[in-house]
Amino acid sequence: MQTTKVERVRGVNDILPNTYQIDRQIKSTLSTNFESYGYQPIDVPLIEYTELYLKKSGEDIISRLYDFVYRNRRLCLRPEFTASVVRAYLDHLQELPLPMRLYYTGPVFRYEQPQKERYRQFTQMGIELIGATGAIADAEVISMASQGLDRLGLTEYQTFIGHVGLLNNFLDHLELDTRLRSFLLTQMETLRTEGKEVVENRLAEIYPAFKKNTSVEEQLDTNTTTTKIADILQSLEESEARTAIFELLESMKIGLTSTRAPEEIVDRLLVKIKHQDQTQQLNQALEFMTELSQLKGEPLAIFKETEKLLSAYSIDGYGLAQLQDIWKSLEAFNIDKNHISLDLGISRGLQYYTGMVFEIYDSNLGVERKLCGGGRYDDLVVSLGGVKETPATGFSYVMEALRKELVEKENLSLNNYQFVEVLVVGLSREDYSDSVRIAEKLRELGLRVETDVMARNIESNIEYANQQNIPFVAILNSAEKQEHKLLLKNLDSGEEQNLELNEVVDRVRNNVVKQR
Repeated sequence: MQTTKVERVRGVNDILPNTYQIDRQIKSTLSTNFESYGYQPIDVPLIEYTELYLKKSGEDIISRLYDFVYRNRRLCLRPEFTASVVRAYLDHLQELPLPMRLYYTGPVFRYEQPQKERYRQFTQMGIELIGATGAIADAEVISMASQGLDRLGLTEYQTFIGHVGLLNNFLDHLELDTRLRSFLLTQMETLRTEGKEVVENRLAEIYPAFKKNTSVEEQLDTNTTTTKIADILQSLEESEARTAIFELLESMKIGLTSTRAPEEIVDRLLVKIKHQDQTQQLNQALEFMTELSQLKGEPLAIFKETEKLLSAYSIDGYGLAQLQDIWKSLEAFNIDKNHISLDLGISRGLQYYTGMVFEIYDSNLGVERKLCGGGRYDDLVVSLGGVKETPATGFSYVMEALRKELVEKENLSLNNYQFVEVLVVGLSREDYSDSVRIAEKLRELGLRVETDVMARNIESNIEYANQQNIPFVAILNSAEKQEHKLLLKNLDSGEEQNLELNEVVDRVRNNVVKQR
């Protein structure tokens, strides 16, 4: 009967045995690093209420959620770990002493356009440091991220540190509409990579009053009467302004005929009137963001340039002072400062960041690849229902990027892992029970052992062992059975020896040590 093959879902990958082993080695190395700093493992569900991510994650993630309604509940697949770990902390751990050090690993899901090294399911491994504020905590997090890469043998990387507080403070100063402010916070990367014009065009789509290269005065001068009316309405409370519009339309006997309700039409009109003076602030914001995004390079030089920029815009230097404290605190850790640069254009695309942010790249191979990213998020605990303000900071690696980097640098190979160390075979079918018994004893002694379940002859078993990268074949025959010995054949050297079980174990283990 002919059947139709079911394809793999686009954007997700099968993890085959050799690749799985590389991932396991990476996780083991990073877990050891995390635990050396006192971090404890935690796991959280793959599925959460969508509301968890709508509160603070930002448009970058929200627009790519695997979001669905099931039995009147709005649910989604986990797009990242931080919000889920904070929710677990609030559910189970907030009565414990602070700081709370936690680490995690597992798959996350985001709807991406499939492209090179961008997947819809990928694996994050990272930490959250909950309850600690200040430069020392941030420096510990950056140090852990760097040290984890060092332990993996990925020593040629560059760490870029920024601070979202610099932009946050400026936008607070402008008193922008919340929606516009949130939009701008997500556009730093676009501004740098695609240019100011792209951001201006996007801004005009969500805020029609914004006209590229048009001053506020030019917009207002187009209709002086309208401007006077708008000024009056802006001086009123929202409820008073809404009533005034309805009374004006009624006195002029103007009816609102549309597919929308009259109340909705008036509300939309009010929003436009109330916020039509935001264009000047938006232009100021874009100018500041453009200058800020260009501040990237050697820390001491960038500190000086940032001081000049903040002074020019009359912005306090709190975020800059924090960065300077972090830079000093890193001196206590074993970090090569040549690996560290400042990059004040980093925004990370997540709206819950409030302070220091950082990303680590490896560009030695000519392809800039992000290996890690994180930062400080002091407002998230309260936003998700915490009873008191609780500072926090953390980061995560992208496992697929680490694996690819290691394989390309030949630190690890996809093909050299020895899943099985010994293949135990008998000379005939009658030896099968004894070969199973011997294999069980070797397993008890700590070896990874296969037995022949295909009733092959010796030559075929040796050929199979070579194909499967099994280094030894242990052959059981009547003579060896009487002496309680095995004929151990080293397939690499061709050497054969009659050995007792303990001797077999020693020989196999010594061979593994030599290969390392």
